Amino acid sequence: MFAFVRYRIPLCFALAAALPVAATGPVRAADPAPTTALHKVPATAETYHSVLRLGETIELLGRSRAWQQLWNDPVVKDLRKKAMEKFSEPGNNEAAALRAFLAEPANAELLGLLLDAASHEVFVSTGAGTGDLLSLGQELAGGARYGPALQKLLGQGGDPNTARIRIVLQGLAERPERVRVPELLIGFKVSDAAKVKTQLKRLDPLVAGALADTPLKGRSKRATVDGDEFLVLELDGSLIPWDQVPIAMFEEKEGEFAPLIKHLKGLKLTVSIGVRQGYLLVAVGPSTDQLAKFGGPGPKLAGLPEFKPLAELAGKPLTAVGYTSAAVRRATGVTAEDVTAYGDVLKAGLEHADLPDDVRKAIEKDGEALLKSIAKDITKPGAATSFSFRTARGWETYAHDYSPAAAGESRPLTLLNHLGGDPLMAAVWRSGTTVDDYRAAVKWAKIIAGHVEKVAIAKAPDAEPIIKSVRQEIYPVLQELSDVTERLWLPALADGQEAVVLDAKWSSKQWHAALPTDRPMPLPEFGIVVGVSDREKLEKALEGYLAGANKLLGKARELAPPGSIPEFEIPRPKVETKGGRTFAHYPIPAGLGVDEQFQPTGGLSDKVAVLALSRGHADRLLTETPLASGLAPFARKTADSAFYFNWAGMVDTAAPWVDFGLRAAAPGGDAKQNEEVARKVIGALKIFRKYGSVTYRQNGVTVTHSEAVFQDVPAVEK
Repeated sequence: MFAFVRYRIPLCFALAAALPVAATGPVRAADPAPTTALHKVPATAETYHSVLRLGETIELLGRSRAWQQLWNDPVVKDLRKKAMEKFSEPGNNEAAALRAFLAEPANAELLGLLLDAASHEVFVSTGAGTGDLLSLGQELAGGARYGPALQKLLGQGGDPNTARIRIVLQGLAERPERVRVPELLIGFKVSDAAKVKTQLKRLDPLVAGALADTPLKGRSKRATVDGDEFLVLELDGSLIPWDQVPIAMFEEKEGEFAPLIKHLKGLKLTVSIGVRQGYLLVAVGPSTDQLAKFGGPGPKLAGLPEFKPLAELAGKPLTAVGYTSAAVRRATGVTAEDVTAYGDVLKAGLEHADLPDDVRKAIEKDGEALLKSIAKDITKPGAATSFSFRTARGWETYAHDYSPAAAGESRPLTLLNHLGGDPLMAAVWRSGTTVDDYRAAVKWAKIIAGHVEKVAIAKAPDAEPIIKSVRQEIYPVLQELSDVTERLWLPALADGQEAVVLDAKWSSKQWHAALPTDRPMPLPEFGIVVGVSDREKLEKALEGYLAGANKLLGKARELAPPGSIPEFEIPRPKVETKGGRTFAHYPIPAGLGVDEQFQPTGGLSDKVAVLALSRGHADRLLTETPLASGLAPFARKTADSAFYFNWAGMVDTAAPWVDFGLRAAAPGGDAKQNEEVARKVIGALKIFRKYGSVTYRQNGVTVTHSEAVFQDVPAVEK
């Protein structure tokens, strides 16, 4: 029998949570002591996400010049006119039904209430047990995905689809109590609870009529929960026609899944809708108990220590709040137990491998040791929160990760001053890799290589002379390269800072001989930047790598069949030293027809090393120039990582190429019309200007402060 194996695959769990869209305009201050659903949802909730002030945001957008220009655009006006004419046509039956519906005063009021419900606060929360249910789902998905392959490896045949279903059923039957109906609560803050209650009562006959001729007849009713009335629909597992489900075909013995089916039949699903404490609530769960807990006695989410940072944002107009419990994050992430569990998979595979006992046992022993070594470095995730608020120019967000943070304090990211000033996009971080980490990796690489040799010899004894030659000739050179890394490369880059940069400050009228243009055209330029702790060691490391690579080529040429590897060496690059900086490059052949600016270049100073697509970009990256982001997060002096995205600059880079394409595709009058449309589209795209974030450690918590900036389109000159 194939035992159920818990293959937990990485899953990015996210409940629906919209990011607040900010528009330029006055910012309405928050209430001094706002009461939100955060103060009503019980502390046992495992996820919570809310969007606030959506009505205010839409109001700001409606007052923006961008919206006014779009709304009054001749094309849009014409489309609106035609839509209204179509809607008013006497022969349009569908429109007639909608007109009749809207003509009723109660229905007209309904639309207003729906808009109001979405304007103030909308939240989604899940109850206790969500993490375990997600964990079960991942185990089942992993078993279904990888189980058939493992069965085949173990010599067990059969239909893979049947195997997948059986593996899922085995997983569920192992602990049926883990299968439960989750608690889901969706809430909308309303201005007039009485009117909403009146509208909800109109649902009673509609729901009853819809269920009248179905097996669900009589399952909807009115129920009172802690003094509040709800419309409730009660379902259970007995409604499923289990006698028509061919469970027996997946059983290895009769009645194997009977306890599971009994449990599933007893599950209850309750859907409720009603108003409580100023919120329109829609709840799904095994009962209505969660409704009584909303605003009832007991600790609330707002009282958890993870929400203490929210007090620092008092007076800010909150637009979004997010919370994910440690239980959910552990259920959806990779844990130490997940990694060590692969030892069972390795052992099962080795038992069916045709290998000598000593080889098999050695691989099993070292495999388990490697997995334990990896597992010990995996920390258990903690809870996570995020709080967003609107500003005069967009929004800011503070995200807190309560997983155990790395030891020590955040340090200045000096590479932020080596991104070229204002790039299109850049990411900077500090690597924690040490010489000890590298030594451990080399140790395991050698162990794995030794096992590969033994397996290869066991499977193909004739290959032993080749393997011996590789060990004698190639391995020593690889060891020399490894020594260069350990003694020179890693100490030279001990600073640990690394960055990638995307910019577009170069331009040309002819990037390629086959692509002439009538004006300078920009192109993206990519760069890599690293912090340097010891320039001399870095230079020696690069020399060592070049010599080692050529030596490796020579050894490979000696071992390979004659003539299969040409006689050549990697040449030294052209090197130039200027103003304390060293530049190196391999010349691009002139016959390629590319602009001479395109010349991949490495650059080195006492503190920074760069690799760029041009000498000019390399020079700019080596030059210390403060990042001109203008974003609030970058005011912080110390950080572990940072990200910057200049969207408006991206659009400006693409705009000339869009214009070039339009003129090439439609010369003459059509081109001018197309260019005008493109101008409006580009202007609208540039409403979103830029985004940036900085991550740092504070009091043992990892904090990410981010900001997004928006800017209205310019006023039209009259």
